[in-house]
Amino acid sequence: MFVKDQCYWCSNPTVSNEHIPPLGLFPNGHKVDLITVRSCSNHNHDLSKIDERMRFYMTSMGSDTQIGLKHFKEKTIKGLRRIESRGLAIDIINKKIITSDGTSLFKEDSENWDLYFEKIIRGLYFFHFKTQLNSRTHFFSNKLRMLDLSANVHFFYHTIEERMSGKWIEGNPKNKKIFDYKYCLSEVDNQFLVIMKFYVNHQIIGISLPDEKDIDDYSISFEEYKKYMDNI
Repeated sequence: MFVKDQCYWCSNPTVSNEHIPPLGLFPNGHKVDLITVRSCSNHNHDLSKIDERMRFYMTSMGSDTQIGLKHFKEKTIKGLRRIESRGLAIDIINKKIITSDGTSLFKEDSENWDLYFEKIIRGLYFFHFKTQLNSRTHFFSNKLRMLDLSANVHFFYHTIEERMSGKWIEGNPKNKKIFDYKYCLSEVDNQFLVIMKFYVNHQIIGISLPDEKDIDDYSISFEEYKKYMDNI
């Protein structure tokens, strides 16, 4: 049951609006009709440092588009040059890795990524269903290297858009060049599934996990894999 002014994440009283996804991802001129949910302090203000930290990575991954590159240079980099952001900037630089072919990579704690996308997944669920998502969450990215999951699990979820064709509901946000998404509830385990696109090319698949299930419980059989590959 929906209770007015109840936090999108927990049952605590709310103190402010939380932007889903975080406001810092949106350049000037694209902050119209953004998605917001009511939030307590723990799940808004207390997560602001995570939002600022992840903005660097999210906008840098969006720099393969003109609007993303402009926002990365004019807002993200400028923000990191502030005196109060010096510690964050130094920490990000220290996580930089140069590969043998000269590619720059950044290593970031998985807990930060998990929390960042968990907030967005839970926020979208609350926005549409007016109640908290009482499940664990997980995410998959086409631009982040996640080494703790099997290739089978990755394949299962990265093909879920096609396998559940016809069941997706378009989110229709107003700033699709920055953030777009579609979602559905799977009949299997009543999972909440959402496919998000940041700056057009960065795709995130967000899922909920029933209490009795683990991420490794979801995979695809060889017969399903072969059928899928034969139809490509």
